[in-house]
Amino acid sequence: MENIKEDLYSDIRPYNDDEIPAALERIVNDPAFVPAVNFAFPDADMERIREVVRTCTTVEQLQQRVMISIIQRIIETTIDNFTSSGVEHIEKDKGYLYISNHRDITLDSYLLQYTLFKSGFPTTATTLGDNLLRSQFIIDICRINRAVRVIRRTDEITPREFLQNSQHLAEYIRWYISQGKSMWIAQRNGRTKDGIDSTDQGVLKMLSLSGEGSFVEKFSDLSLTPIAISYQYEPCDIKKAIETTVTLMGGTYQKGKNEDVNSILYGIRMPKGDVDITICEPITREELEECGALPKAEAYKRLKDIVDQRIYKNYKLHDTNYIAHDILHREKRYAEFYTPAAVKKFKGRMAYAEARFLEYGLDVKAARKVYLGIYANPVDTKL
Repeated sequence: MENIKEDLYSDIRPYNDDEIPAALERIVNDPAFVPAVNFAFPDADMERIREVVRTCTTVEQLQQRVMISIIQRIIETTIDNFTSSGVEHIEKDKGYLYISNHRDITLDSYLLQYTLFKSGFPTTATTLGDNLLRSQFIIDICRINRAVRVIRRTDEITPREFLQNSQHLAEYIRWYISQGKSMWIAQRNGRTKDGIDSTDQGVLKMLSLSGEGSFVEKFSDLSLTPIAISYQYEPCDIKKAIETTVTLMGGTYQKGKNEDVNSILYGIRMPKGDVDITICEPITREELEECGALPKAEAYKRLKDIVDQRIYKNYKLHDTNYIAHDILHREKRYAEFYTPAAVKKFKGRMAYAEARFLEYGLDVKAARKVYLGIYANPVDTKL
């Protein structure tokens, strides 16, 4: 029955185990395989890596033998101190829909997988925009790692088609959770580019499209569980500031060819300082009943606020956040939370960012304010 049900979602679901061997064979024979492996494991024995990959016949084996090692290497080479907490809020045999603040295209969900795996919990499926699925190599890598395809809204898709796609996705998410399995979803479409982790009510409304019964029943079945992730240094902070500044100045930011994939690689490579991920307490039935007692429009807003407050409460502020806030507001209100050495390091990174702004032809003062806001805004939302 499960396979029959999954066939209804063959256009968006991850690969089943019986599809894994063929996908892995395509991957190891793709021209992109060697540079991808060299990126993760410099000087690796390529044939040995191929042998290990070919021994995997299930997603669990692939993640245990390959993916966790890759994530561990990312942590060891680009993160100074990685901390995690909150596994005490979840149960091993229950499915959850983790709704996360979204700072990096792939690392947010990767670090959750690592946290769950190291704590003895099953890893999750993850939602991923179809704008990233441009080549068979990328498609195969994502789908063998339980990526669920999200069809993004474009000019080529009519509002009716977009609604149908959203309902289709919502139905799959609900079915997947009902099987006792978990999934990761971002709180909004695209990464947060201003440092303000605000849940899009549209995401919550999409999730309710497949549910039956009351507001409470639609969401209680999903075991909605917020995730808070914070980076001392955001891996794509400069790129975000450029894109946001162009938009603020009335322009239209045009992404370059393969920019999304390049952003993934850039985000993986860049130093991140200290990083923390916290699994927050799941949304309770009592909280859902509080929402359900309100008029429909207000119910979604209240649920959004509850999710946001969970994330704000568990977001870990770093010295960079306090430094940026004080620089932006020309004060030293939070001076007790950072050192002169930390200020020097942050200003050095900011100087590099300003040089990039000049190269891009931006108003440096405006771009600088945006850049500082990425780090400063979490101070205001949390405190």
